[in-house]
Amino acid sequence: MSIDDVVGFLYEDLQSGWHLSVEADQVSALRHEGRTLLLAGYQGWSKPETLRRLREDSSQPGWALALLGTHEDFESLSETEGVHLWPLPTTPKLIRAALKAAMGTISGGDAELKLQLDRARYESSLLVDIGRALSQERDTNRLLDLILLRAREVTHADAGSVYIVEGDEDDLSLRTLRFTESQNDSRAMHSEGFTMPVSSSSIVGACVLGGEVINIPDLYSLDRAGTGNNPWGFVHDKSFDQKNDYQTRSIVTIPMISARHQVIGVIQLINRRKAGLTKLGGTATFENDVIPFDEVSIKYATTLASQACIALENSLLYDEVKTLFEGFVKASVTAIESRDPTTSGHSERVADLTVGLAKVVDRADSGPYAGAKFNIDEIKQIEYAALLHDFGKVGVREHVLVKPKKLYGHERDAIDLRFQYIRRTIELEKQTTKLGYLLEASAEEVVDVLKRVDAEAEDKLREIDDFLQFILSANEPTVLEQGGFERIADIATRRYYDIYGEESAYLSPGEVISLQVARGSLTEDEREEIESHVVHTFNFLKQIPWGRTYRAIPEIAGTHHEKLDGTGYPRGLRAKEIPAPAKMMTISDIYDALTASDRPYKKAVPVPKALDILKSEVDRGKLDLDLFNMFVEAKVFDVAGKR
Repeated sequence: MSIDDVVGFLYEDLQSGWHLSVEADQVSALRHEGRTLLLAGYQGWSKPETLRRLREDSSQPGWALALLGTHEDFESLSETEGVHLWPLPTTPKLIRAALKAAMGTISGGDAELKLQLDRARYESSLLVDIGRALSQERDTNRLLDLILLRAREVTHADAGSVYIVEGDEDDLSLRTLRFTESQNDSRAMHSEGFTMPVSSSSIVGACVLGGEVINIPDLYSLDRAGTGNNPWGFVHDKSFDQKNDYQTRSIVTIPMISARHQVIGVIQLINRRKAGLTKLGGTATFENDVIPFDEVSIKYATTLASQACIALENSLLYDEVKTLFEGFVKASVTAIESRDPTTSGHSERVADLTVGLAKVVDRADSGPYAGAKFNIDEIKQIEYAALLHDFGKVGVREHVLVKPKKLYGHERDAIDLRFQYIRRTIELEKQTTKLGYLLEASAEEVVDVLKRVDAEAEDKLREIDDFLQFILSANEPTVLEQGGFERIADIATRRYYDIYGEESAYLSPGEVISLQVARGSLTEDEREEIESHVVHTFNFLKQIPWGRTYRAIPEIAGTHHEKLDGTGYPRGLRAKEIPAPAKMMTISDIYDALTASDRPYKKAVPVPKALDILKSEVDRGKLDLDLFNMFVEAKVFDVAGKR
């Protein structure tokens, strides 16, 4: 006999005072003198979620559960305590015996008390499990989904929604409610999030404003606004019900009140089902099979709302701290780049490149990095370290940091004025010499002498102009031309008399050092000062209490200029001493420095040329070969052009 045969036999065999009803597909309820036996065929209990609900329903006083199935079906059960197993196939005689035994277990005061205790234990255990699950969840969306699911479990609600209160205004009516989560066992639907004002005209709005549970046994039977059983003045909008062939009958709305006595959200539960039902519609009707939420259900839901509120408040606080921290990081990057506008966007691009390379490494299934895996927090740690890798530049003197040429502006102006003074001195000497000859020489000699004086002065002036022109050329942050070093030294040996009559050099020792820089614009001392930014970065970042999640940020950011062969700075670390994320950042940092188009002192290097330069560094043992190959093969550099 199948489940249908068993139900049919029982229906025909029932005596006076017995009642048999179909609760859901493959689930029926047999009632007699306040006792209820749920009968479930294999299709009605085979799914874990369905079986859990059947167990939950049958755990209440005066109830029991009988599962029908083959011996093979019962092998899948992990727990059979408190459940009656009716093996199929069976006979009428065996059915009568099994029915008598099952109903007998729920007769008498002791059995009822035991069932009450069992149900209390179950529900208490469920709340403990819910509390544990809520405390472990950090993602706000998943947390809200879990809150709603568990609230529906303890109340047998067919559907429900969660709303979050948004805004900081003291006046609640100025805030908004965001519809964030919805669930429905009887209808497959996708509800888009929306916002609505906190207003007493809506049930959830009134719940927020009053901070009290609103329990409506049957929304369809409410009297007109403000009378009878409708003191709130609600008007039910049935457009949702009509659109989805649904009826919102019993409804309870529970405020989520924080430790600061503020309503931060609302749980709304809809349509409490009769025991044994898994969905509404079809043979189970909204009018007959939806019941009001009783005091026990509301008590459990309110307890859960209190638990959920703490978890939600912690989650929202975590999100606030995360947003605050990310704002701090972005503000720090802005502070870095405001000191050196020529590198604007560099930190973000390096972060994008480094994170992109880390994700490629995470997917690697061969090579030395096959075992390297980065979880979400580790990826975020790499991103923060890359964003802040140049923060130490705030400790570098600004004129050094943004020095565009070998000489500072005031030094170049001083040289220009000095050479103007030397020119004027030569011209004055020329005029003085000519005047002396005019006073002493004969008329026949004057013309030849004056020509010779003019020619000598012109040669000196031309030499001075050539010197100045060469100095200005050498001032550019390019490679010093062949013989330039010696010529700068030669110019520095030349002397003139200043306005005080003191003999001075055409170029000071400091100017000579600057102009003799072979490549770029920085002297050795200035380069060391620039390189010290890494030390400043590490010292600054290690002052921040990153916690266990991001504790490696100072080390990663503070080693991005180290090279595998120990020639990097500031500590001269070698390959094994450098964290893998720092090796990735080194490649990204060099690549962006080469290809950046916003540097006024150099042209952007084309991508192929930049990759060739990186490859030469790899060949010289300074950069990681495997990381470079992944960088190129995955075209990680393409992300740099997307900012």
